[in-house]
Amino acid sequence: MSKTPCGEPEVSIIVPTLNERDNIRPLYEGLRRSLEGAGLDCFEIVFVDDSSTDGTIEEVERLSRADPRVRLIVRRGEKGLSRAVLEGLRRARSRIAVVMDADLQHPPETVPLLVEKVAGGGAEVAVASRYAPGGGVEGWSVFRRIISRGAVLLAWLLIPESRKTSDPVSGFFALNLGRVKPDIVSGRGFKILLEIIYTNPYARVVDVPFTFRGRRRGSSKLGPSTILDYLLQVLQLSSMPRFMAVGALGSLVNLVVYTLAFTATGIHLLSSLLGFEAGLIHNALLHDKVTFRNRSLWRSHSFPRRLAKYHATSAAGIAIGVAVSTLLYSIAGLHPLLSQALGIGAGFIVNFTLASRYIWK
Repeated sequence: MSKTPCGEPEVSIIVPTLNERDNIRPLYEGLRRSLEGAGLDCFEIVFVDDSSTDGTIEEVERLSRADPRVRLIVRRGEKGLSRAVLEGLRRARSRIAVVMDADLQHPPETVPLLVEKVAGGGAEVAVASRYAPGGGVEGWSVFRRIISRGAVLLAWLLIPESRKTSDPVSGFFALNLGRVKPDIVSGRGFKILLEIIYTNPYARVVDVPFTFRGRRRGSSKLGPSTILDYLLQVLQLSSMPRFMAVGALGSLVNLVVYTLAFTATGIHLLSSLLGFEAGLIHNALLHDKVTFRNRSLWRSHSFPRRLAKYHATSAAGIAIGVAVSTLLYSIAGLHPLLSQALGIGAGFIVNFTLASRYIWK
């Protein structure tokens, strides 16, 4: 076991732990061999423990006394995987950080490959992906595979930023902390990578394929509460629910302005136009401040220009909605209300897609 101290580490390995005593030493030995074999002798392994009760803390303390490159952070009171990772990232002493689990399902030999991708300047985030060509999993049941694939598809559907990687729910990744800031990440939910990518939409992301190993010691922490936490996290991060809420509120603004204008003028067409315009301006303002707030720092166009584009996308959404509704009613023979509802849905999808990709991109 090396006792050689080093100054500024070349890489910080962040390992959140909770009752992983039997995995600590094998993980340390695997990381030491892989890093030193890649010429990365000056590293630090930062174990962030959520008050384990099985001897994990004592095992890490023994390692840290033998090797000063091992550090221990014990969190009292507050718990949670994502917040433990954030604590480690904030206290990392290197510009390059790798996040991995302690359960030996993330192979240490993949760590130098992740470091290389980030340290070389080709990306700010390197994701160890099970779903990139060459990646895979060991020993998973059909149910576990369905859950994992479903989680990826849900992220891709509702969080456009997640589409930069084939595995946005991976817990194994590297960051350039000089470019990706953990301070703006809340740490909600179970999948910290998803929020990092969401809050850093400018970041370049690359995949590094790896094979996810079966757990050999300890027990999996995946359960119903973890799945629920993930669903809530995706909904909180997704702009689509906010887009829908803003649109619903904009419809109310439309009706209020229409009512006031019609009461004052008695002219339906003028009142209708004023109502729609008020609703559109309201929606554009709230999309700017609420729906797509994470993209506010990287916009290249002024608000009036975004407002003009939003008018165009709204018109396109309305046109698509009317066309779908008409076709379903006239040709498919669906009930008029059902046709109109499906048309509204089609228009919403078009409007959301155009807004997220071409206005607040």
